[in-house]
Amino acid sequence: MERKIFITSTERRSGKSLVTIGLMHALQGIIPKVGYMKPIGQRYVGDSTIDEDGRLVRDIFGLSDELVDINPTSMQDAQEDKDKLFERIFDAYKRLSEGKDVMIFEGTDYTSTISALEFDINAELAHNLVAPVLLVASGAGKKFSQIVENITEATESFREMNCNLLGVIVNRFGTESFTRDTEQLREMLAKKDITLYGTLPPHMLLSRPRLRDVAEKLGAEIFYEGDDLSKVVTDVKILAMTPENALGYLGEIDGYLLITPGDRVENILSVMSAQSSVFYPRFSGMILTGGLIPGPNVRKLFKGQAEVGLTILTVPDDTYGCALKVNEVSGELKKDDKEKIDLVNQLVNVHINTDRIFKELGAVVTDIVTPRMFQYRILDMAKRQRKRISLPEGTEPRILEAAAEILNREICEVVLLGDKEKIKEIAHRNGLDLSGATLIDPKQVDPNVLEDYAQTLYELRKHKSVTKEMARDLLLDPVYYATMMVYKGDADGFVSGSTHSTADTLGPVLRVIKTKPGVSLASSIFFMALPDKVLVYGDCALVENPTAEQMADIAITSADTAKAFGIEPKVALLSYSTGTSGKGKDVDKVREAARIAKERRPDLPIEGPIQYDAAASAEVAQVKAKDSSVAGQATVYIFPDLDAGNTAYKAVQRAANVPAIGPVMQGLAKPANDLSRGATVTDIIYTIAITAIQAQNS
Repeated sequence: MERKIFITSTERRSGKSLVTIGLMHALQGIIPKVGYMKPIGQRYVGDSTIDEDGRLVRDIFGLSDELVDINPTSMQDAQEDKDKLFERIFDAYKRLSEGKDVMIFEGTDYTSTISALEFDINAELAHNLVAPVLLVASGAGKKFSQIVENITEATESFREMNCNLLGVIVNRFGTESFTRDTEQLREMLAKKDITLYGTLPPHMLLSRPRLRDVAEKLGAEIFYEGDDLSKVVTDVKILAMTPENALGYLGEIDGYLLITPGDRVENILSVMSAQSSVFYPRFSGMILTGGLIPGPNVRKLFKGQAEVGLTILTVPDDTYGCALKVNEVSGELKKDDKEKIDLVNQLVNVHINTDRIFKELGAVVTDIVTPRMFQYRILDMAKRQRKRISLPEGTEPRILEAAAEILNREICEVVLLGDKEKIKEIAHRNGLDLSGATLIDPKQVDPNVLEDYAQTLYELRKHKSVTKEMARDLLLDPVYYATMMVYKGDADGFVSGSTHSTADTLGPVLRVIKTKPGVSLASSIFFMALPDKVLVYGDCALVENPTAEQMADIAITSADTAKAFGIEPKVALLSYSTGTSGKGKDVDKVREAARIAKERRPDLPIEGPIQYDAAASAEVAQVKAKDSSVAGQATVYIFPDLDAGNTAYKAVQRAANVPAIGPVMQGLAKPANDLSRGATVTDIIYTIAITAIQAQNS
């Protein structure tokens, strides 16, 4: 698995993008393939839909990746639909990360109208990309205490949002005793359990624009072209004095941009002479204001001093207005700013411990499955092999909205059962595109198909006194018809329950489809999407009071379901007692269930009986079951009965305000799933996708 790092800042204009470029360059000296993504873009130019940082990094490093993958979403997307936002980000990440040794993610810039919420967005991105966070903080104009307070507040917030903090880099750390003060800052942060990877000194060249940028911003014309328009403008000086006083005003710093009225020929000539003198600094250029330019004799004089190399621009603005505009030009890095890029790389190489960053990236465990990753995984897995899912509640608006979304995202094929005209009318009224769906009215199907289904149903149920006429009547019920579609292979699975009871939905399934060979009973699980992980709870919806044999069956089936959806199963059979401490028929049942499950599946890590706290908490596990390979890290929780399971999942769902995806039926010969009658459109979409995945594995 490739290493990842999420670079974000504590505030606006921290120099995050420059640090990202310098770090990418340094890492390329350690490993060959470094990938880059800016998941959410903000800095757009004109009608562009690609963030300028993404475009810049791609150009500087010659990346072959598509720009739409480097910058897949915008801040507007982040405010509208989080599920689709992360789906697009994960899609792009999957393409970008292929063959990469390290993936660098760059956070947002705190420039939007919702900048106060951007911190939470960056934390959510880092958490769900499972990328450790490298903070970039600005030290400009701050005391040590302010820098430490700023960083501490940010790191505590990231940790509270379940992010793994790698460490921090402080940019623009201006101090007279740079090395000594860096060590002092490192010690102060270490007391807060924060790693400082280095400090970068401020450098005027990185914050100032080039002469070319100024010319473009002002719409200036080149009156006299010198040797280089890429010179950096370090400061602006207005020459409104006589040459004697003006020359004394220039100072000793290279890169001054001089502004003077176009008719002040004496100042122009003095500057050109100073440019060729070893006693004056090298200027970046000169701007002549007021739309005034020297006459032909003076211009002839300029041509005779070509070796001076001074570029002279002309603008129509007055001198004061011109100076204001120049000061508004930013020093943002451009792809052809070789001088700045080289300087950034040099500063990072000298002052940042990139070897340590790379080494510690490898020590970070990145196999966590976050809820958003899990939701994306469900949709992605369903798309890999498109299955045909039958929906018997075809006139329910929620079902139709979910079906339209399923078709639009090409998750699976959809069959809608019900009155065709009513389905079309509801779809039209709600603006839903169901052109890709198959519509079937069980009351108006091909007589040959109906006769075949009826005969099959009769053969399956005649031992229960079902006649052929009764079988035909049952098939008028869309749930029974959908069940027979799955049984006969005309559909790969079905989903119902938004308007039907569990008994009405699962009754036909258990009578017709039944369980897999070797599985004694059908059961159910919920995927509990906690803030930092996804757990499996079973059985919380179907089996009321399982025997020890049935509980073992539920445990094994639940473990297989977890593994099928990318969750490494570590199975806890729950009780009010842990290990051998408890006695009584209830705990004995769980103990026997654990024995049976271990005997049948020695490949699975199984623990039981075990209390919930010992299964979930590493600290409690050290006290109650320190030698267990499951305690403290269980992912699959098997409850002793329906009363405990249903109560527990609802308590966690409501108290923690987390999604509970399910119930997901398991153990059936072919997939069918039951919806809650209060299911949302999103719930229905994920249940359909889960059913499609089960169909792939059935």
